[in-house]
Amino acid sequence: MNFKKEQKAFTLVEVLVSMSLFVMAIIVLSQVYISVIRSERIAYALLSSENNIRNSLEVMARSIRVGKNFEILAGNKELCFDYYLEGAWERYCYRFNVDDYILEKSSKGGSYMSMFDPSLKVNYAQFYNKGGLSDSQSVIIIILEVSISVRQQEYLFNLQTAVTPRHLGEEI
Repeated sequence: MNFKKEQKAFTLVEVLVSMSLFVMAIIVLSQVYISVIRSERIAYALLSSENNIRNSLEVMARSIRVGKNFEILAGNKELCFDYYLEGAWERYCYRFNVDDYILEKSSKGGSYMSMFDPSLKVNYAQFYNKGGLSDSQSVIIIILEVSISVRQQEYLFNLQTAVTPRHLGEEI
């Protein structure tokens, strides 16, 4: 008599159960991966926006630092001053354009240009000039609220900085 050895193998039920578990694990892991990718894109957009705001604010602060004859106009929405550039004093202005929700810059009396990335919306901007009397140094205070919309979610950046001009009345 010839007996066949019993072959060891998985049953159909065992294969179906293991495949189901494997597919569920892959689905869960892919959802986690997709969430991580979305979060990373949001974080990158916010970081890029913050860098744009920070760089623009630094440009403003540098020009204010070497400016003189500061004027706050239009209900604290515009700051104009004289800026020393290329051997001459030129008029610079920063203003909050309420109609377009942007912060703009004008140099040498020219037209205004936006300072921020178009995806950024300036909700609020104010300029203040504190001090500057004969016994105190002037301080320019800038307050901004900027928002960006990423994936139908709005994120706010609230910034405030104080800049002390270096010009103390002496001519360059």
